[in-house]
Order: sequence, then structure tokens, then C-alpha cells
Amino acid sequence: AKKVKDSSSSSSSSKADSRKRSNSSDFLFGSKDEKKKRIKTSGMTSSSSGNHSKNVTAATAAAAASSSALPIGGGGVLQPVQTSSSKKPAFIESLSFQKLAKGTKLLGVVREVAEDYAVVSLPSMLTGFIRQDGKKSEIPLNRVVSVGQFLAVVVVKATSETVKTKDGNKPQMKRRIEVSVSPSLMNNGITMDMLHERMVIRGKIRSIEDHGCIVDLQMSGLGTTSCFLKYENIHGAYKIMHEDDEEEEEQDKVQDVRKEFILNHGRIYDFTIKSLPGKKSKTEAINIIQVELEGVKMRRERTIDPAIHLSFGHTIRTLTPGMLLDVDVEHFARNGLCVSLLGNVYRGSIDSGHLGGYLPEHDKIKDVVNKSDLLDMWWKKVFVGKNRKIRARLIAVDPATKIIRLSLLPHILALERNNDGDDDLPAVGSIIQNARVVRLDPGVGALLALPDNKSHDKMDIDDDSGENKGLKANPIFSAASQIKCAYVHISKAIDVDEKRTPEALFSKTFALNTTIPKLRILSTSNWLENVASCATAESIISSAVLTHSDLKPGTIYKAVPVIATLEGGGVLVQLGGMGVKGFIPATHIFDKTSSGDNSYRTKIRMEKYKVGNKVDVRCLEVKPNEKKCIVTAKKSLLTTDLDDPVIDYEHITPGRLATGFVSNSTKKGIVVTFYNNVHGRIDARQLAEEMGVEDPTTDYKIGDVLKVKIVECTKSNHKDDDDYSFYVLRLSLDISGSSDTKKVRHPQEKGQDLHGLLSPGLVLPAKSMKIVELVSSREKDDSEGFIPGHVLVTVKAKYLSSSEASKGNITCKLPFEQIFDSYDEKAIESAASFDAIVEKILVVGKKIAQEGMVLATSSAKGLPITPIISLKPSLINIAKNQSKDNSEASNDVLLPTPQTPLYMGAYVQGYCIRIDSRYGAFIRFLDNLTAIVPKLKGGLNVRLFDTVLCKIVAMDVTSGNAPKILLKRVKSTKKQITAVPLKKTNLVEKIKPGDDLGDVKVESINFARAAVTLLDKKFEGCIVKARIHVTMAEAVAGLSNSMPVLVNSDDELPDLSEEKEKISSYHPFHSWTVGSIIKDTKCVAIDVRDGINYIELTNRTEGNGDDDIPTFVEDPRSFKAGSTVSAVITAVSKKNQGIWVQICPGCTGFIPGLELTRDVDMLNKMTKYFRIGGRIKCKVLPNQAKEGPFKKVVRLSALDTDKVTKPTRGDIMVGRVNRNIKQTNAPALMIELAGNHIGRCDITELEEVDDWENMPLGKVSNEEADDAGNEDSINRFNEGEYRHGLYLQCRVLSTSGTGPCEVSLRGSRLEGDLENDLPPEEKEIVHAFVVNTNKKGCFLRLSRNNEGRVILKELSDSFLPDPVSMFPPGRLVVGKVK
Repeated sequence: AKKVKDSSSSSSSSKADSRKRSNSSDFLFGSKDEKKKRIKTSGMTSSSSGNHSKNVTAATAAAAASSSALPIGGGGVLQPVQTSSSKKPAFIESLSFQKLAKGTKLLGVVREVAEDYAVVSLPSMLTGFIRQDGKKSEIPLNRVVSVGQFLAVVVVKATSETVKTKDGNKPQMKRRIEVSVSPSLMNNGITMDMLHERMVIRGKIRSIEDHGCIVDLQMSGLGTTSCFLKYENIHGAYKIMHEDDEEEEEQDKVQDVRKEFILNHGRIYDFTIKSLPGKKSKTEAINIIQVELEGVKMRRERTIDPAIHLSFGHTIRTLTPGMLLDVDVEHFARNGLCVSLLGNVYRGSIDSGHLGGYLPEHDKIKDVVNKSDLLDMWWKKVFVGKNRKIRARLIAVDPATKIIRLSLLPHILALERNNDGDDDLPAVGSIIQNARVVRLDPGVGALLALPDNKSHDKMDIDDDSGENKGLKANPIFSAASQIKCAYVHISKAIDVDEKRTPEALFSKTFALNTTIPKLRILSTSNWLENVASCATAESIISSAVLTHSDLKPGTIYKAVPVIATLEGGGVLVQLGGMGVKGFIPATHIFDKTSSGDNSYRTKIRMEKYKVGNKVDVRCLEVKPNEKKCIVTAKKSLLTTDLDDPVIDYEHITPGRLATGFVSNSTKKGIVVTFYNNVHGRIDARQLAEEMGVEDPTTDYKIGDVLKVKIVECTKSNHKDDDDYSFYVLRLSLDISGSSDTKKVRHPQEKGQDLHGLLSPGLVLPAKSMKIVELVSSREKDDSEGFIPGHVLVTVKAKYLSSSEASKGNITCKLPFEQIFDSYDEKAIESAASFDAIVEKILVVGKKIAQEGMVLATSSAKGLPITPIISLKPSLINIAKNQSKDNSEASNDVLLPTPQTPLYMGAYVQGYCIRIDSRYGAFIRFLDNLTAIVPKLKGGLNVRLFDTVLCKIVAMDVTSGNAPKILLKRVKSTKKQITAVPLKKTNLVEKIKPGDDLGDVKVESINFARAAVTLLDKKFEGCIVKARIHVTMAEAVAGLSNSMPVLVNSDDELPDLSEEKEKISSYHPFHSWTVGSIIKDTKCVAIDVRDGINYIELTNRTEGNGDDDIPTFVEDPRSFKAGSTVSAVITAVSKKNQGIWVQICPGCTGFIPGLELTRDVDMLNKMTKYFRIGGRIKCKVLPNQAKEGPFKKVVRLSALDTDKVTKPTRGDIMVGRVNRNIKQTNAPALMIELAGNHIGRCDITELEEVDDWENMPLGKVSNEEADDAGNEDSINRFNEGEYRHGLYLQCRVLSTSGTGPCEVSLRGSRLEGDLENDLPPEEKEIVHAFVVNTNKKGCFLRLSRNNEGRVILKELSDSFLPDPVSMFPPGRLVVGKVK
């Protein structure tokens, strides 16, 4: 009794200064001379010298002999009162919101984590929030803490604010507890002298290194001392997460910290000190604190030794929630236990919610006779005798008010929740019957014990923790520990007419051991105490909607009350008994949206949606996390699609009809939304095609209800992230016909079928094209002029094919310049004037009354494009004539495509697409075939966009994907031919190929042919035009012109810039002059056109095979693979890719460099050894080109071998450097080999190791490296020694089934050494090339099969501002192997 009285008197003084910090110089809170009085044990461990053991023993004895200066139960406890007539025990005040002051430390469980905030479950069913500071450099919180992690937190501030509600009701009071896990706050008050081995301290990972992590303790007094965590000191599995790695854990998934630690910059853990500076090992740095990271199992078993703790000068300010302490029960409070701890120096309390159990049922406990014993503080029967010494975990410390709270709950003692994550509590929304009241908090709420209807997880609270073993044997505690509870707040307990439930009624209804018939679980988010929140009010129990998670999109909720009308026309309705509200937007009150103010609609809305009225609504969209719900009151949506509303993309069936509402309307189209934010699009051109809509914004307003047909639903992956997918829903307003899904075809399939019906030159019938969209012209930003607009039209497949399977529409483009044959100068002055002409005659939604023609279906590169249509009458007439009879049309005007066999003198019709004052007029034909009328031929006189008639005066089919054509503009194809009386002779009619025609005289000569006159008298009077083509000619002097030629210098290289100088000494015409007589000619071909005889001659004596004349063919396909031909060199291609030859008139051939010779020097100096005009013998190769100009080019080889074999290991081959091929496993040199094979020479195989040079492949920017495949591209970068097109010898090292083969350019390899380079040894100095440099380090290649890495901090002794640019791929470096 005397002890109680003294404690009570001590309580009075403590209570008076409850919110002030003590300034006394006691042992409890530390004095000003604390350092002088403190037992000096810094740098010592519990296993150190005997002096420290004596000091610890002395400190323990002193602490035990003294009684605590704190009142019974510590702060926040009403002290016991004893009078002569009664004895009133102490009462532990709840750790409520009002008692949380700045600096209070609490144990919490992380419940939810996002980048900018985290939610923490705190004691007394409170919730705290961690937030970022808002700085850009702040680390995302999901990289700081993890869901399910037990951590001590510090209260930063606890605020209350009044918030206005949207429904206009009484303002609500919002309470917010902001907490922090920062080491600077948690370690506040801890000095260097207080640190000792095995002490747990808060730290933040500052950086990840090769051997461990640097940890920041954010403690004062550390100076230059740093903290380091070795990987070997992590007790358990761990995972390193770099800055560019994404967080893999989901927010709602509890991290099992027992299995894996996540290590990254900014991550916070509670570390255990392993060693302090100046310890045993001489090799360790003297200023490093070594820490370790212990698993949950090790942490839960670690108790605080009072002797060590107090001997290092720790005070109440350094007590940390989460500590496991041995405590002694001093007093039985009215609602818990009052205990002493740490050698009676401190006093704390354990309230009834943390005793490890709840009021048990009398019938289930043996050896308990009096039921009142349980009702009157059941814990008095448990914590007696040996059970007065127990082990508890600290959960709250407030140094200012001396509040110290502890817990015996099993999951808090174990520092982990159950594996299933819900700790065996009923699911949210479930209804529980026959719960029992086990605790009553008058005016606040009641704790209800849930019936034992399933096997709960019986976590072993003892966990081998010594003093608690006796509790398990106690039958009362054993029964109490099995009880799971739910807490009901007074506001959710009883349905009453008053706004607040009377406390008397509440206390009577929820008396101890009273059975509650029904309750409904509202929340299980109180993870720390593992107590559910519930409601017992009948209105909440019977409510169909409890939370926003119960709302389902597409569901109709009838007779819901209106609770508020909002500004702007919206309405709030009550959807559930727990205050779940739904919002009706102003656009969802009426079916049809009206524009502007409508007084009648306003009146109807105010009457129908008056507060208190009940209306029917349908859920459109719900966001449970944001607690938002959008509903509609549109009658059309309430009465349609009742059984099968569209609520997700996965189950949408193409072809079905559905009702939705317009959620967006623009010039480009409308968006129709269904339920659950499932939406689709109808573009403007489709609206114009189906409904004749010219402007969607005029015909469709946001909120309008539409019935649509679902055309298709496709799932696509994001172009930058394969893990992110989205759906595209295409809709149609054409709901006529059957909705049978079998008849609905996907547009991709239709496009593939229908586009095949269109071909360049196809004439489209009148009224087959419907205008669906007009795209205006636009001015050029960087130059004068404008880009013409276009019209989008649709063409029905029925106009193109009579097949029933051809159904649907094809979208085509009609450019504005394709409407008329010619345009006025004023019309093409600007984009506005050009558009004005078009808009007068073309209207969206209307059909075009005249015929059209398909102008193009592919781009200039041969890629498919949206079909282009033309309305130019001249082009359409020519296309119609060509389609009638191709044979007759051969002599008329042509509409050529890139595949048309054109010839000199052909007449072609096109239109002017561009005028360039430097060159002339560019004329466009079908399928984007383009030619030029030079300005010297009147090209600048052509008017832009006009249709023109031209004649081909020159052409080149040997370069590019399409022939190069030179044109001359003409007015007509007709010629005035003067009639010449012909002398009939039968000799010409009898001439056939192979006949001797005698001598001829040279009349004119150029590089390609010589015009001659037949001297034989038998041809007198005949109109004969004869010529000798260069391929049919032989030098008169009999000089050899066979290639290659052998020369000693470059002095003999001719200047090829002028036409006349192309006839070199190796040309067959070199010795020919005008007037020369060519003897013994023969006929190789004869033709009669317009009464004129055209004869091709030759003076060559050698034949081809058994024939006595050279080969003369018109179709290149006549040459059989393997046959031998003789050809004249006409050009050497750029970059020494090969040589172009002429086999006979009209037949062009190409010899690739790799098929020309095996002499590398000749290949690299091709123009020196292979002269234009020289003759070369070669064999015909198979032509693999299926289309394009190379289809008519004969592929040739000048090598003796008949067949190119696949490269094998050890072969020495000639290759050609191709810097346009994307490098495989860069850096490497890609080499073309014979037979279309590719070789890869690693950067380490270019030269011998001793001859390596820096940047041997040059330096290429990222943009330039991506530009591959263009053989004609100029030198875009410094290629180094290995320029594009260089020929060289290489040795095959290995071959791959699919990829390139590995080759080497080393001299030792060419001599026969094929062995791989040996890997380097430790400590060896090596040379290496940089492969790549990024945040993870600099990656090096030591040889073809050996690579290494250098971390960034070891790249240089000095600071590197930009390691990526300073260590580019290909740089030669020297390093030392670790």
C-alpha cells in the first residue's frame, strides 16, 4: 500500500508537467554532465576485458537497487487510488490521436506503397502516412520501404482540419498523422559513444558497391566515420535493384522479408552493428562501422540486455519501438498491465488490446468456478507467480510525456504477419453471426469476439522466449489467445433517429459478454493489431453496397435517394449504407443533350432530382481506390443491354449491337463509351461514308445516346513496352443487316483481300467513289510553296469485282492536283486559293459523278500505300485505250509503271509534280515512276500540276530501283513523212541473220553504236538504216581489249568526265572514224518499221557456240545459267561494288566484285584494271531478283569456278567491307562474301594484338549507325582504315547455321593459326576494346571470346563528367585483371 501511495504522489507531479520535457539531471533522461557520469565503455564489447564486465555489473546492480522515477505504468496512465473504503486500480489511457505529439515513436506495418506516399498501420487502429518532400531528387517511396515491413516510425505532425463536403452537408473533420522513417529522426539523440556491438540502428543505403553497400546512419558526431554492409553479412537472400530497374512488386502484394532483401539506393532497414572502428582486425579501416542485416527470425529472438543498454548511457529518448524487452508486472490496471523494464529504470503499460488475448468464454475454461473472476480483469488470473516476468515488444515511446507502451500480440512478437496476408480475419463484406462483446469503450465503441467457426493460425507467442513459456500452460490465457476480434464504432453500432447514438443505449446494448446477432466486416486494414472494423447497424448489414468495391459497372440501382444537386447540373445520389455516393453528370440526366441554357430542362431537373427523391441509376464507371463512382440516369441506357452490357474488352464479340453514349466529338470523329470506360471510335470518314456526316461536331454532342455495331476489337502491345498492352475498339453506325459474327470480317483481312483488286491504271466507274473527308493544303514552313491537300474517298468492292466474296469498302486518296488536266496560275498561288477551287466542286458525303483511275498503290520504294486516285481526263482516256488492246496500244502513248518495258522514242503521258529551277520539271507516271524534262529541253516552261505529253530521249535502267528517264515535251505523236518512191528489190526481203552483207562505211559514231551505210550495189534504192552496236563490234586494228589489263601505274587512267573520252584505247570503236570502211560485216538482226529496213550488223569473227555470229537476243531470260558470254564494260559502280556490262543491244549485265577476280589489288583499283569499253568473258549466274529493274539484268561471273560453296572453317576468302550492314555483337566489321554470305570480323581480329590501334573502325553516331542498307550513301562518318567497299582477304574461323560466319584479318590467322586467344590471368596487364559504357560500368572485349567489365569509379583516377562519351565503343584501353 505504501508503494502505491508513493507512486501516486509521483504521478501528480508528472501529470502536471505531462507535455513538458524534464530538465532534471537524472539517470533516466540524461544530465548536462552526462558524459562525465557515464560509465566509460566505448569501444568495448560484452565479451571484452574484465574491467568492462565489472562496470556492467555495477551498473546493473545500481539500476536494480533504485526504483524508477516514472509513475506506475509510465505516462498516460491514471494512477491507482486507495481510500479507506475502496481500492481503485490504475487506468491506461488509450493511445489516441490527441496523445500523438511530434517526436513520438511508434511501431508500424507498411500497408500500401506508391511512388509519392506510403500508408502505415499504427497502434490503436490508427493510420499514418509517409510522404515525399516534393523534391525532384527525392527517391520514390516504393524504393524506400516495402509492403508488410515492420518499422519504427516517428510522428512528424498530427493535424485536424475541417473539410467541406461536396454534397453540401455539415463539414467533416479530417485527421491526418504524418510519420517518417528517416534515420536522422529515428537516431536523434544517439551519439557515437552510445554505439556498441549487436545494437540495432536505423540506416539508409547510400550506394551499391561491388562488395557491399555504403549505409548512411544520419547520426551526429560520426565525423569521417562511415558505415558499410558487406554482402556476406546479409543473413538471407538479397536482390540488387539498380536505378533503371522497375519495381516488380505490386502494391497489394506483401513482401516476404524473410526470404529476400531488396538492396537499392535509398532503401531503409534496421541494421545490426557488427563491429566498431578500432577493433580486432588490423586490415580493416579504422573509421568504418561494419553492420549486418538480420532476418526476421534473428531479430525476433534478440532481447535488450539492460546492463549493456544502460552502461552505454541510453535514455528514454533512445528507446526504439520494436525492441524486445524483459518486463516485470507491477500492477494490474483496470484495462491492462503496468510493468517495469530495463532493470526497473523505466515503467510502461500493456493495454487490454495488446495482452495477447481477449476475454474468454467461461464455458470453455476449466478450473474456473466463478464467472465474475473473468469479468473483473481476467488477466489477474494469468499474470501471477512466475508469469509476472514476461517478454514484451515495445510499440510506442513518447519522451515528452513518458508514455511507454508494449505488446504481447503474437504477430508483433514475431515481427511478421501470416503468410496469407489477411491474418485469418473474415473477408470484407462478410456477415458474422453471434459475436460476443469482450470490451466496452464507453462513448467510443466496443470490441467483439468473432465466433470460433474456423481454425485460426495459432502462432506460438512463446517462440522460445524464456519468460513467456508459462503463459501457454495457463488455461485462461490459452483460451483468450485463440480469439479473433472486430471493433465496432459507436456511429456504426445502432440505427437511431438522432444524429448521434446515445451513450447509455450503446453501453446497455454492448455490455460485456452480450451476444450480438449480426455484424458485417468493413475493413481488415489494421495490420498492426490484427483487428477488423465492423458495423452492427441493420442499415449497413442489409445494404447491397457497402464499399465502392461492391459497385459493378452496368448494374442498375433502383430507388436510390438524391442527396445533393451540384452547380453545373450534376446530382449526387446515395448508393449504399456506408455513405457510398454516385455522381450523375449533367450530360447523363437526359437522353439528348441540348446546347445552351434551357429553362424547361432546368425546371424538370430541379423537380425530379430534388433532395430526398428516389431515382433509378446505372453504374457507368467505378474507381474503388479513388472512391469515385459515375452513374447515369439516361432512360435509353437504363432500358437497353440489360442482360449483357459491354463492361470489358476481353468478352466483346464483333458484330454485336450495343448502346453507348458519345464521350468525345471532334472534327476527326467521335468516341462512343459503354460501361467500365470501355470505348470505341468512329472516325470522320466513316461517319461521312455511312451517314453522310460532313462535320461530326455539328451532328453529335457529348452525352448523346447511340446504338452502334462493334466491328472489331484488337489487342496491341505498346511500341516501347512489350509488357504494356491496350485494346482498340472499332465501331460502326451501320446497324442494318444481321449481327451474325460469322459475316463480320476484320478490316485487316478485308484490306488484304480488297487492295488486291486495285492496280495502277485501273479505271473506276462513275459514282463509285464517295467523299468521306477533305484534308486541307498547308503552307511549307521552311520554303516557298505549299503541300496540296487531298480528299479521302471510299470505293465499294462491288464496283471492282463481281464476286460475292468481295464486300466492303476501300479507302483511297484523291490529291487536289489530280482533279483537272491543268490549273490557272492564280489557283496555284497559295494553299487557300487551291483549296477554294476544290471545295466548290467536292462535298463530304457526296459521290463523284465522273470516272476515276488508280494512279498508285505503292511508294517509290515499293512499299504499299493508301491507293491514290486521279480524275485527270487525259490520263483516264489513255488508261482506257491501253486496257482495250495492249498490242495495239504499243505504238500509242503509254502510261508507264516502274515495270513497263520502255524504249527510246516512246511517247508517255504524265503530270508535272514538281518544278526545280536547277534541273527542270519532274514528271510523275503510274505507281510513282518519275522522269525529268531538263530545263534545256523546256522543262521550266511546264506548268505545275499540268498533264503533259513527252517523248523518251534517254534512259538508264542500270541504277536504282526504277529507270532514270530523260524526257522531251512534245505536242503530238504524229510525224510528217515525205513519200519517197521505193525501188522494189527482193534482196532485202531475203536477208536473214548470219548473211554476209559486205563492207560498210561509218557515217557517225558514239560510245554505244556506229551508224553505217551498206556499200554493196544491191542495196541501192532501198531505204535501209544499218548500225553496228558496240557489243557487235571488233577493233579494226585487231588490238586486244580483253579485261583485266595489266598496268604498272595510275597514269593510264583516263578522265571519264566527258562523253568523247569514254572511247578509250580498249574500246572497239577506238580506231574507227567517220568515213572508215568496215569490211566483212554480217547481219545479226533485221526489222521493218514504217517501210524502213533496220539492220543490226557485226564485224566480229568469233561466234557463240556453234553459231558463226555473236549472240543477239532481246529477252535477258534467254540466257541460260552457266552459259558463257562476251560483254563490253560500260561502267564501274560506286564503291567498287562491281562492273556493268552490255552483252548485246537491249541486254545489260552486272558482275559483282566478288565474282570478278580473286585479286584483292585489282578489286580495290577496279577502274585501273577494268576499263570502260573493254571486253570481258563471263558466265551467266541465276538471277534471284523477282521484281524491279534487276529482274532484266543478267547476273554474271568472271571466275573460273562453276559453283560457290558455303564458307567452312579454315577457308581463305575474299570479302568486301560493307559498313551499311548492322553490326552483329558490335563492335565488329561486317564483310560480304561470295555466294551472298556474310562474315563478321570481331574488332579484336582486325590486327595482331601488338598492332592494335585506337578506334580502328572509326566513330559512328547513333543516328548514323541506324542508317543501314543504302549502298549509294555518302561517307557519313570517319570510317577509319576499313572504308566501305574495301576488298580484303580473311580466314574463316567458325560458321553459324543462321547468322554470319566468324572471320579474321590477322596475318597469323591467314598463315594457319586458328586457335582461340587464351583468357588472361589475374593481375595481368591487358589491352582491350570498349564494347559499351552505361550506368553499370564500362564493358570491354579482350578477345573474340573474352569480355570484362570495369566499374565507373575505376575508369580513371580523376572525375569523369561523361564516361559514355569518353569511352565510346572501339576505344583501345589498358587495364589490369583483378
